[in-house]
Amino acid sequence: MRFHNQQVDVGTLPQLSDVIFQGLEKAYLNVLLLRLSLFSLVLIISLVGLYIFQPLEDVLGFGYMAALGMGILYVIWRYIVVVNGFRNKAYALRSKDIVYKTGWLWKSTTTTPFNRVQHISIEQGPVERKWNLSRLRLFTAGGSTSDLSIPGIDHNTAQELKEYIAGKTRIAENEEE
Repeated sequence: MRFHNQQVDVGTLPQLSDVIFQGLEKAYLNVLLLRLSLFSLVLIISLVGLYIFQPLEDVLGFGYMAALGMGILYVIWRYIVVVNGFRNKAYALRSKDIVYKTGWLWKSTTTTPFNRVQHISIEQGPVERKWNLSRLRLFTAGGSTSDLSIPGIDHNTAQELKEYIAGKTRIAENEEE
């Protein structure tokens, strides 16, 4: 048997720009903003505590004002990142794989073929449960962490996706045998 390794014309490959992506649930933005608000509250309490419990001459100096200013700028920046980042999170289910894209400044697209999936899980924390949201996690061979994690999906949709993908992995396993 002779080895063949044919060259593929890149121009004939399917374009990811042709994929129609499904955005995450709008309620997931509430989850992200709630988490950020709790973090911001802890940061503000810490800065106020620093002001209250430090000697007055140490607190009124440039260091405290710089820390306060940096803290405020950081919180504002995080709100901008969260809102714009949410707008760019989306997934697409195709016949042989699932694609997840994320990122506002640093964009990332992850594609996981169904024939590589070993395990699928659905996770739901207490905040997500309030809005009936879940995180779909797909694991492929060779790792202890998920290879694809899609947050902010309606819980019923996540269950349906899990069943669909599990069915596709069973079909792929049967075809290999």
